[in-house]
Amino acid sequence: MEDQPVEIIREYSRSILMVNRRACRDEETNVRRNIVSQNVTQAVIADIANRLKSKSAVSVSDLRTLKNGLLENPQYTEIVLNTQGAVRGLVRELTGQGSRQCVAADCLCNLSLGEERASAAVAKAAGLYLLAALDSLNVDLAITCAWTLGNMAGSGARAVSLMMSQGAVAKLAGLMTSPSDDVVDAAASALAHFAHQMGDDFRQEHVLLILQSLSQKKLTKSSLQLLFILSCHRDFNESMNEELLYKIIETTLKCMENITENCWDFVYSIRVLANLELNVKIYSLVLERFSSKREVMAKILTMNEDVVNNSLLWFLGNLFNYSDNYNFFQCLLTKNFQ
Repeated sequence: MEDQPVEIIREYSRSILMVNRRACRDEETNVRRNIVSQNVTQAVIADIANRLKSKSAVSVSDLRTLKNGLLENPQYTEIVLNTQGAVRGLVRELTGQGSRQCVAADCLCNLSLGEERASAAVAKAAGLYLLAALDSLNVDLAITCAWTLGNMAGSGARAVSLMMSQGAVAKLAGLMTSPSDDVVDAAASALAHFAHQMGDDFRQEHVLLILQSLSQKKLTKSSLQLLFILSCHRDFNESMNEELLYKIIETTLKCMENITENCWDFVYSIRVLANLELNVKIYSLVLERFSSKREVMAKILTMNEDVVNNSLLWFLGNLFNYSDNYNFFQCLLTKNFQ
């Protein structure tokens, strides 16, 4: 693709990531962590931060209070960051035993939801420990650590640079082969942030490993979003394998049948196909599978959803530019689906 369309897609994906980052994080937090509203004050947070700093006894209950507080009020993030040694105290708890590890990881995850300064502080103090915890047999701990890495990558270039120097992308890419679908989803979400921030600096070997791994997995919203961002990468087409291509096509066709429930899955998957560099084999395959869906596509184009319409039009435009037979498009325009 030309540079300008690539930049348009990257800017579009940037908007999606920025809008959804905190909303998705909070949604996952509420579902998985069962946060209960508490009366948390600045004094309570400051007391816990000081005890973390001084290596005084901090209970699991204290850590849960801190975890909840960091979500409720961004000022509490500043209190922790401004208490020298508090973040290192959370790292100490992360490397402990039992439930303390998971709750400490939750705290670091919520702390990394702050601005770039917060994420950079977490990356510097806890990055290597979070990466090590990705190998934990405790699936919840591994998932939370992956989320934390994604939060840090989503905050900006500074945290990404720190995490890259620690081998974060290679470690997360390796998780894409995990037997746990939840772990794969968390890793895909994190990698989407890294891929977006890094652009073509995202190494080809990692693109290849991710695509090979996803060819063996069920495609989810997180993995489709990752594929969408990677489809802007200069090495994407070269790294694409036939099995994954078939899977993306079938996923797109399935989403088209119930577009209202699968809106974003459809947007991500159809844009992956729209970004493919077509050849005779790929063009023939795509045209064959989509020819029976012309009526469905025509209905989708009547929806009052710009993001859906633009995504489908991008895909159709790519097909049209490659085509030397316009019967498919004439039938679509005239609504002659016989």
